[in-house]
Amino acid sequence: MDDRLLTKVGQVGAEGHHQTEMAPKLVSFFPNKTDVVITIQASSFQHIRGGLENSIYIGFNKPILHKFYGQVIPLSIVSGVLLMIGCFMVLFALYRIAQKQPSHIWLFLGIFILCLSLRSFFAVPFIYTLFTNIPWLWGTRLEYLLTELVCLFFLLYVFLLPHQLIHRFLLLITCAVIIVNVVVTLTQQPLIFQSFFFQSFAISFLIFANLLYGVYRIYRDQIPYSKANAFAIVLVCLTFIHDYLLGLKLIDSVEIAFYSSCVYFMVVTLQLSRDYAVQSYKTELLNNKLLQWNKMLDQKVQERTQAVMQLNEQLALQVRIDALTGAYNRYALNIEIQQRFKQAIEAESSLVFYRIDVDYFKKYNDYYGHLKGDDILKTLVKTIDSILPASGFLARYGGEEFAILLSGLSMEQAQEFAEKLCRAIRGLELEHANRDDEKPYITISVGAAVMDPAHSYSSVDCLMKTADQQLYQAKIQRDQACLQ
Repeated sequence: MDDRLLTKVGQVGAEGHHQTEMAPKLVSFFPNKTDVVITIQASSFQHIRGGLENSIYIGFNKPILHKFYGQVIPLSIVSGVLLMIGCFMVLFALYRIAQKQPSHIWLFLGIFILCLSLRSFFAVPFIYTLFTNIPWLWGTRLEYLLTELVCLFFLLYVFLLPHQLIHRFLLLITCAVIIVNVVVTLTQQPLIFQSFFFQSFAISFLIFANLLYGVYRIYRDQIPYSKANAFAIVLVCLTFIHDYLLGLKLIDSVEIAFYSSCVYFMVVTLQLSRDYAVQSYKTELLNNKLLQWNKMLDQKVQERTQAVMQLNEQLALQVRIDALTGAYNRYALNIEIQQRFKQAIEAESSLVFYRIDVDYFKKYNDYYGHLKGDDILKTLVKTIDSILPASGFLARYGGEEFAILLSGLSMEQAQEFAEKLCRAIRGLELEHANRDDEKPYITISVGAAVMDPAHSYSSVDCLMKTADQQLYQAKIQRDQACLQ
């Protein structure tokens, strides 16, 4: 401009050969006078990308910047959204894989989105030149490398979709072609790897045909799969072919693959978000039900445990209770007398052991029958319970014999209680017409042994034996009590 060099994107040739480069440098100038002279030197001997492939805008600074930002800002926003979606997809897949859940399809999709987002920074209008100093050569390399990776991971994503929309053999061939393109892009100059890429991309027509057949098979066989998703993938592939033809200058249009891919990925992300929200809600409901069931189970376990404890207590009580009279049995008496004997020795207090026998009870059973005899025993237990102190212990010793344990009584108090027992039973006036003496009612004989500081016993057996001897003395005359 006015004989001052603004930009150089290669070397102009005159004999069928020239050098060209796709320099992404943005150039602007401010004229010092009203009239300016712009000089452009160009040569074109091969149909390759490079040079001034974008429009040159001449005019006032504000509208030109407005037009430039109109291109850059929307692309930057969409690329930023894609970058966030890609990061979310990759992290989502990695976390699931760490939990040993199959998520490679989402990993490939996430990497695909990341590569597509980053590629937009190195494509026209060369956004990366605004904030980096990457040389134009590596800017071009990165654009093509990311394009090749986009194709690779998109194919892997489509291949892992249900029902294999792409044949395995075709996938292997395409991946091999892409790997060769990556090697050429890293080692050769743009003139070579750009041409090689556009020649290799022709295989996309086979992939597109294979995809069309896969979608046709889904519709034909009524396979339960998202037909809308399959159709959307075909449309995305079609936009890639459109941009390929645009790059070959076979059609006059604008790039749309980037934006169609953005729309597809946003829809997929929304669908994933909805599915995740639904699954989270269902999981929350299941967790709440599980908590309720656990609570009910805990309550039932507590109820069952309490019931078992009650049954055990009842069983333990039944083991100690005489089934006929409801008094304690001989087993319970043996345990109780051992404990009370030990306590009396340690506390240096008294313990009284009573032996009770129903007079002429065998003759009563012979005369009235055993059922009437059982009723007599029940009545005797109820009567004795009514006069027994709260600390007293009544047990059926066997047959018509009973035993009582009382603690803390003196000799006189023990004698008084024994006589009270005899009076209580005598006062019932229960008929007994088959006695050998003149008394016409039921009576009892009581023998007791008193252990206190003045009367000691070496063992429980000695105490019980003494009570037996006293009962034997009482049964000589019947209806009386003997103590020692």
